[in-house]
Parts: sequence; structure tokens; C-alpha cells
Amino acid sequence: MPSIFVVLFAILAATLPQYARAETIKIAIPQKGVWDSIFPELGVHEGFFKAEGLDLDLVYTEGGATNEQAVISGSVDIVVSSGFLGIISAYVKGAPIRIISPEATGAPDIFWYVKAGSPIKSLKDAHGKSVSFSNPGSSSNLTLLTLLKEAGVTDAKLIPIGAAPNGIPQVMTGQLDISWCAPPTGLRELAAGQITLIAKGNDSPAIRNESVRVNVANLNYLTAHRDTVVKFMKVYAKTIDWAYTDPKALQVYADITKLPLDLVTKQIHEFQSRASHQLVEIKGEQRVLDEALAAKRIPKPMTHEDIKGLYDFVLPAKS
Repeated sequence: MPSIFVVLFAILAATLPQYARAETIKIAIPQKGVWDSIFPELGVHEGFFKAEGLDLDLVYTEGGATNEQAVISGSVDIVVSSGFLGIISAYVKGAPIRIISPEATGAPDIFWYVKAGSPIKSLKDAHGKSVSFSNPGSSSNLTLLTLLKEAGVTDAKLIPIGAAPNGIPQVMTGQLDISWCAPPTGLRELAAGQITLIAKGNDSPAIRNESVRVNVANLNYLTAHRDTVVKFMKVYAKTIDWAYTDPKALQVYADITKLPLDLVTKQIHEFQSRASHQLVEIKGEQRVLDEALAAKRIPKPMTHEDIKGLYDFVLPAKS
């Protein structure tokens, strides 16, 4: 019998360090269920983070200012997939935050739609119309401003509505003329012919080659837990690779969103791009700064030199 206790003690001793090393990171995620921000949840589901001694405490927001305030206040340690324009604005105002990587180049997953049968066929028809985005400073905000400018529309009524599902009933009842969306929201309605897609984020050549979302850490947390942030980002990158290469990922995503696998597969093929999720290079920075000035989110014209302190990438320079 003593030998049994010795074996049990040895097993316990071997496992205790693993649990002692486990560290909880509070992560804010905008737009629950959206593929672009699902990677932490997929990594948790597959045990990738746990294998590296990380426990993720996931908090869901409606993007934009709600994301920014969560990391600025320190109520979360990291936010993923946050609008680049809004983060620049917060930093310029003195917020204790750092961009630890780009998250999305281009916006293949964002689109705008109208109720089926609407006379509005494109954003060129948006003169005087109500058009929604998620929240000020979000990627949908920046993308919409660009698309409207390129369409020559200056008099649309821009309305923040928060999460994408909020737009469906407003469009169907006529409260909104045009609403923003990000799959999986809207996929069923598109398939059923209830709504009509009139614009995609990547319709804009400028947006296609621009960082629209970034991953951001609270500065105090990053300073005190840099090794943990590095570890998180390495697993995050691994999860993205897995999500785009293992067919199992689509089934897991379908289970999470409670959508049919064929609809999820269609979504990934039509609205997503592996290339958009490179994590090492900020692109189109000056144009975003110009848009931030035009939107009065920064007080004066700025260049890279004015905001270079915002960046603290933790991954090596490879895609």
C-alpha cells in the first residue's frame, strides 16, 4: 500500500506545477460569433491556450468604444479585433494602451444591405438615407466613411447601432434604410432573399490594403506580464493557422454559432481571407490618420512619428 501512495504523490507533484503556472487573461471580444474575432474561443475549445498554461476569461462587447474602454480602464487585459481608428484616437488622448499586432487587413467580412425590393442598389443611392455602423471608431465606422466618400455621398445619415443583429429588425421595419452586417448575422436572410447586399468593405481599394482592426493590450498589464502576452499571441497565431487549414474548425465554428455547416462554409469562402489575418505589419497607417482627422477623432494632422509609441508588437516579423 505505501507504494501506491508514493505513486499517487509523484503524479500529484508532477501535475501541480502545470496548474501553478496557469495564468488567467481577461480578453474582450467584439461582436460575439463573428469569424474575425472567434479565434480566442476556437483556441480555448481546442485546448491550445490551456496547453500553454493560459486560461482565457472571455468578455463580449459590441465593438468600438465599448472595446476601447474595456482595455483602457484595465477591466480586461487585451482586446482583439478592435477598430484601428478608435485605438489611435484613444492613444492620442493619453490612453494607457499598446497595439501588440495588426488583426485584420481589409474588411472582406463587413457588408451593407437593404430590405429586398428596396430601390437602393448601391451606396451611391445613399443620399439622405440612414446608414448604420457599429460604434464610433470601429472598423465598420472607418470602412463606411471610406465607401461613402468613394461613392460621392456626403449627406447620408450615419447611425451607430452596436452589434450587427440590431440592424435586421430595423431594416425590415423601415426604421433604417441601410444597415451594416458581419457574418454569421444576415446569412440566413441573404439565403432566403429577405435582404439584398449592396456593398462590401473590400469594394474599396483603399480598405483592401489597410489595417482596419488591431489587437491591443493595456499598457500596465503588458509591462507587468509581457511574457504572458507573447505566449498569448503565439497561440493566437497558431489558432488562426489551424482555423484556415483544418476542416474541423468549420464544424466547431458551426457548433458555436448554431448555423448549418454548409452556410458556414459559404461564409468563409465568400467573406473571409487568410491573408487578411496577417499579424505583423500595419498597413495604410497615414490614410487612417487622415480619416481620424476628418472624423475629428484627433485634434490635428498627424504622421507615424506622432503615434509610433502606440506600437509594441510582440511577435517576430513573419506572417
